[in-house]
Amino acid sequence: MSDAIMLEADSITKVFGGVRAVDDVSMQVREGTIHALIGPNGAGKTTFFNAISGFAMPEHGQVRFKGVDVTRMMNWRRVAMGMGRTFQTPSVFPELTVDENIRLGVRAHANHAFRLGALRGEAKRAVDTRVDELLGFVNLADQRDRPLAELAHGSQRLCEIAMSLSTDPVLVLLDEPMAGLAEAETDRIMGVIRDLRLRLGLTVLFVEHNMRVVLSLADRITVLDRGKLLAEGAPAEIAANNAVRSAYLGEGVLDHV
Repeated sequence: MSDAIMLEADSITKVFGGVRAVDDVSMQVREGTIHALIGPNGAGKTTFFNAISGFAMPEHGQVRFKGVDVTRMMNWRRVAMGMGRTFQTPSVFPELTVDENIRLGVRAHANHAFRLGALRGEAKRAVDTRVDELLGFVNLADQRDRPLAELAHGSQRLCEIAMSLSTDPVLVLLDEPMAGLAEAETDRIMGVIRDLRLRLGLTVLFVEHNMRVVLSLADRITVLDRGKLLAEGAPAEIAANNAVRSAYLGEGVLDHV
């Protein structure tokens, strides 16, 4: 774990129809950490995520990625700098196979045509190798030829994570990666998130409601409530924070996770 700051949000404010969905929120994500962003529904988590990743421009504040001001930078340029992202609803192509979904991401990053079969020679072999690596990383190699629509929701999530890795990011943003998953699928995704850091050396920022997951994975937790920063700290600090319990978790919720 490094002391270097990978991502910094400084006084971010985002307004929709006169309502401050995110109100003067600051946060630092250190290189090599797994950082969780939590809060009740309507707390502003996804809006804050969108401001960080370039899908929404804040009215006020600054976003710095690897020390560079990216506040007004388009999302695709942030991707080119090394920022990967998944969404609450899996952003995949269900009619295509697992292999084809991941291959589209790899080829797009390599600045090649999207048409299947368009690559030749060394470039095609490089893409094939990268696709194999990503399939192996998320443990979907045995399902590579199946249409994504036939797979369990957890496997679809894993495919989306693999697609986010196709751009060779240094920072991965995961928006509720465990939403709607059974416990076994959740544990599977948790293992992959741990491996993002342990095996690939990546930094991870994720939104999640499952507190067992958050307390197990996160090195540091940021809590939003009604668009404002409520608390930030290590898992043990957040678990013991009365304001967090009252606003989000409820008394006693953390006693059993």
